Amino acid sequence: MKITANQIHRIAQELDMGLDVYINRETGEVRSILDPEDLFSEGEIWEEEIKKIEKEWDDYVVLKKMDSFEAFGIMEAFVHEVDDERLQDKLVDILERRRPFSNFRAAIDDSLYRERWFAFKDGKYQEYVRKLLETEGIEFES
Repeated sequence: MKITANQIHRIAQELDMGLDVYINRETGEVRSILDPEDLFSEGEIWEEEIKKIEKEWDDYVVLKKMDSFEAFGIMEAFVHEVDDERLQDKLVDILERRRPFSNFRAAIDDSLYRERWFAFKDGKYQEYVRKLLETEGIEFES
C-alpha cells in the first residue's frame, strides 16, 4: 500500500505540530500521537494509544518531527525567498539572536509574506516526510 500525497501533506502538518506519526507498514494506516513525554501531554492517554498500536500492529514505523537545526534551516532558506530587503534584514537579525523561532514567526505574521511562509514551510516538511518514508522503505505517491 502506497502513502498518498494527501497523507504526506497531513503527516507533514502533524509533525510540524509536534505529533509523532505511526504508520502501519502493512495497511498504510496512519495515527498521530502526542509524545507522552511532552510536557503538555496527558501522557497516560497517549501511552494507552501507543500500547494499542504495539498490540494491534505487527509492523509499523514512527516518524518524529524535525530536529530544531533542520527547522532552523527552513527559516534560513526562506529568508532568501523574501524580496523585501528590510524584512530580509530583519529576519537575518532575528535568526542571529535568542528565541529565533518565536521571533521569526512574529515577524512573518506581521508581514505580507505570511502565506508564502506557510506554503514554503509546508513544502519543506513534505520533502522531509518523503525522505523519512524513503529511508523506511515505505512506498508513496510522487
